[in-house]
Amino acid sequence: MWAGETVSLIGSQVFQLCLPLTAVLVLKASPGQLGVLGALVYAPWLVLGLVAGWLVDRWQRRAVLIISDLGQSVAVGAIPILAVLGRLSFGWLLGLAGLAGVFRVFFTVAYRSYLPQIVPSAHLAMANSRLTASESVAEIGGPGLGGVLALIVGAPFALAADSVSYLFSAAGFARVRRREVPAAPADGSALSHIAEGFRFSFGNAYLRAFVGEAASYNLFWQMAQTVLALFAVTQMGMSAGMLGVTLAIGAVGALAGSAVTVPAAHRLGLNRTLIGSAVIGDLAPLALPAAQRGMWAVPLFAAAFLVQGFGITACNVHVMTVRQTLTPPHLLGRANAAYMFVAQGVKPVGALLGGWLGTLAGPRTALAVAALGLLSTSLFLVFSPLRRIKDLDDITAPPLRRWSSGGDSRRISGR
Repeated sequence: MWAGETVSLIGSQVFQLCLPLTAVLVLKASPGQLGVLGALVYAPWLVLGLVAGWLVDRWQRRAVLIISDLGQSVAVGAIPILAVLGRLSFGWLLGLAGLAGVFRVFFTVAYRSYLPQIVPSAHLAMANSRLTASESVAEIGGPGLGGVLALIVGAPFALAADSVSYLFSAAGFARVRRREVPAAPADGSALSHIAEGFRFSFGNAYLRAFVGEAASYNLFWQMAQTVLALFAVTQMGMSAGMLGVTLAIGAVGALAGSAVTVPAAHRLGLNRTLIGSAVIGDLAPLALPAAQRGMWAVPLFAAAFLVQGFGITACNVHVMTVRQTLTPPHLLGRANAAYMFVAQGVKPVGALLGGWLGTLAGPRTALAVAALGLLSTSLFLVFSPLRRIKDLDDITAPPLRRWSSGGDSRRISGR
């Protein structure tokens, strides 16, 4: 599973680079069109996110993961095929990106709910650290690979690498021998079960802080990502390959963050490590709109991504572990779906805002507004009970609420 997902993560990095490059370099997309494209990729979270969580809690998650991987492979693989046939248009690109987004919703909800089912809770932090390290390795190799492939064969044809990577991921999940416990049938309507996931996620002060931080971060970072490729290519004079290299160099920071964050939490405390890492990651993107065309543009971009990757990854390892520790197994799908519905659901708004602001005032201004907005996101963590949590054992203290399978709750300790 780990190996297959690592290959898929590399492919996903190729997708994130080459999809907007296809729109910019091949289809000559405007900032507004890039905003629509980015919005459509994440719009399925708003339409299907909550239903996906309810279904994932009723289905075998391993099967959902395999089918979702195969669906993404078909959707992304159709883009280079249409390009070969000379039929690729912006409309086709929108439709296929949206279809891939539908399968990605089911995959993400199932994936975040599957790991706690096959890994003991005592080993979750280390497992999340290793998976985050895989993400970092993918971020190092993926953009560089995507940039090279875009230079050699063209951006739309480079997406074939992502299509193939999903097949490796599906094969990895198919080889998992440990089976999850079948979900017990539950009474009540779909709406009541979906609402239970919301009540759990937003009735807990720790989880509420995570949702606020993730949603605000994703809103502003999606604004930045919407115009980033256009800004780098048209105003900084970077080639597709050079942009890929800067992203790859920057991802070294993410790998370092995943490696040191668990020992740092043991030494400095979970609160200082988690919140301090988030603040570091939020400060770094301020350098991007300050870059000027010339020899220092690439090093400045790489340094910003390096520091950002370190901070955000070091923070996310602990966020994921705390969320998985707090959430009962029968609620994992719905709680993750409620979380992702908000955290990912703001991305279409961010994409549209980035495209609109890029059209109105230019990509540099859009980047500057997004970078300033990111400074506010860690405040959700600073002004939460997380600032008093020194290690994971403290997280079972108030204000934690446990939920039964029927949706009733009781305060196990509190004030």
